[in-house]
Amino acid sequence: MNKAMHIAIFGCGQLAQMTAQAAIKLGHTVAFVADEGEDSRCVQGLGNVVIMSKSAQVLFEQLQQPAVITVEKEMVNTNLLEELAEYAHVYPNSQAIYIAQNRIREKNFLREQGIATADFEIIRYQDQLSSLPERLGFPIYIKAAESGYDGYHQWRIKTEHELQQESLTQALNRGIELIAERHVDYLREVSVIAARNSQGEIACYPVMENRHEDGVLLVTIAPADKLDSALKQKAYEYIQSLLAAMNYVGVLTLECFETSTGLVANELAPRVHNSGHWTIEGCATSQFENHCRAITGMELGPVSMDGYAGLVNMLGKHGDKNTFNSPKVFYHVYGKQERPRRKLGHVTVCDSDRKSLNSNLDKIVNDLYPNAF
Repeated sequence: MNKAMHIAIFGCGQLAQMTAQAAIKLGHTVAFVADEGEDSRCVQGLGNVVIMSKSAQVLFEQLQQPAVITVEKEMVNTNLLEELAEYAHVYPNSQAIYIAQNRIREKNFLREQGIATADFEIIRYQDQLSSLPERLGFPIYIKAAESGYDGYHQWRIKTEHELQQESLTQALNRGIELIAERHVDYLREVSVIAARNSQGEIACYPVMENRHEDGVLLVTIAPADKLDSALKQKAYEYIQSLLAAMNYVGVLTLECFETSTGLVANELAPRVHNSGHWTIEGCATSQFENHCRAITGMELGPVSMDGYAGLVNMLGKHGDKNTFNSPKVFYHVYGKQERPRRKLGHVTVCDSDRKSLNSNLDKIVNDLYPNAF
């Protein structure tokens, strides 16, 4: 293996936690960059936490001169990352993160690569809202161009009256740039995760099926059941072309809608992804380990599966660990305090039989959320 390196991660959430755990197992050391006031309990004991500085040089020194810098989230200062690239390798590069942190730039980039997206319009003023139905029909999905995720700063508009709701008006009055998207008539959402190292080696994980509730990922199943081989190949072609176009190093995630006419790209994530947590137990090499391998110049690990796998997110409340006491079931908590809709942990299921897997996942959903769905 390559020599031990010191890695800095922007962010202190569960993705940073699991990335750091993988890095430490590979022999590396880790430090974290926290925004002012950011909760860092997820990464407690895994490495030093440094409060964000506006000076790249000061931050680099406070982080104890990392060899490589990475991120667990999109919303970081890409100008600062660009300056830090003078001191250390920054993977993924600041331009890739800049593209993915804004839905408008992201969709334009996807289209430039020949990848279909939903029709969309940019909304900056209140008087643009009233005429949207004429062009986009109903329902309309309105999202903040930046920082909207897991249902936050997102609106599903079904009537003209809903276009006048106060929260939309307030967002525009605060100068938040919005994007309005035409509804895509889709069968399901699928995602594909791939890792690319600095030598250009690529490893693609099985295409997954995702189920959301109120805009938050609830269940992921891998591989996606009954996915047409041509669509599966197209998903791999798309993500490989994106990795090459951005000269990307690390793990990248592409979320798509499966439609009757093909795949329509929804979002990019320039980082390890919630839909890939099952890879810790379900794959020969997890997404977290392959991200660490990629950014430290190592050969990527195999991504083969032995059977099937899936996960259920714990949202808002922790489940009872004793409920999930089974050799096929793996219980993960992140060290966060309970709060409505907050991702507190996940439960992974691995099984040699797809029907048994689905049954186990349904039972876990019912145990975590009785009578909710």
